[in-house]
Amino acid sequence: MGNDPAFLFYPGDYLRDTQCLGENTQVAYDRIMCEHMRNICITQKQLKFFTKRLNEDEKEELMFTLTKINGGYQIEWVALSIVKRKAYSESRRKNSTKKEEIISKTYDNHMDNEIKDEDKSINESGIVKEIIEDLNFVLGSDYRTSSNKTKEFIKSRLNEGFTLDDFKIVHRKMLKSWGNNPEMCKYLRPITLYSNKFESYRNQMETSSVLNQSGIKAYLIGQEWLKKHGGSDVK
Repeated sequence: MGNDPAFLFYPGDYLRDTQCLGENTQVAYDRIMCEHMRNICITQKQLKFFTKRLNEDEKEELMFTLTKINGGYQIEWVALSIVKRKAYSESRRKNSTKKEEIISKTYDNHMDNEIKDEDKSINESGIVKEIIEDLNFVLGSDYRTSSNKTKEFIKSRLNEGFTLDDFKIVHRKMLKSWGNNPEMCKYLRPITLYSNKFESYRNQMETSSVLNQSGIKAYLIGQEWLKKHGGSDVK
C-alpha cells in the first residue's frame, strides 16, 4: 500500500467498534488500524506485539472487533476501505488520459453507486424489527429497533448473506452457551452477537451449551419476573 496509503475513515464504523472498549484496548485497536496502512493482514506475531500490555479480559475485548482471515487478523471495515481506495485510485489512473467529461461522468457514477449502497434501507423488509424483537424475546431484554449502531451490525451480516433464521439460531445458541456464565452473560448484546464473529456463533457446536431447554425456560421466567417488578438486569 506504499504508493497510496490513504483510505476513507468512517467515524460510524470506528465508533461502533471502539465506544465500548476500555482505554488500553482502544489504544491497541488504534495501533492495529494504523498498521493496516502497511499490512492488510495483521499476523499472529504482530497481534501479540500490539496486545502485550493487555490483560486477558482486554485481549478478549479486542478480539471481538477483529476478523480472522487466512494468515492472521484484520479490522474488517478498515481493510475494505483500503481495498476500495486502491481500486478507485487505479480506476482514476487508467482514466487519466480520457476526456474530462468522461472522467467526470465515471466519477459521478461511482459516487452515486456508493451513496445508493450506503443509503439502502434494510428496514423496508422489517427484518431489523423482527431480529431485535426475537432477541428481546429470548433474553427478556428491551433493545431498541431504532439504534443506528445495531442496524449497522445487522446490515453488515445481512450483506454477508445471513438470514433472519440465522439470527434466531445465534440468539438461542449463545444464550445456552453464555446465559449461566457470569463472565460471559454480559456479552449477550447486539454489539457482540452481531459482530464479525457472527458466523462462528452461528456454527458453534451445541455440545458447548451451558443451559438446556429447561434452563432457558427458567431464565426467561426469571427475566419476565424482573421486568414486572422493576428489576434492572433485563438488559
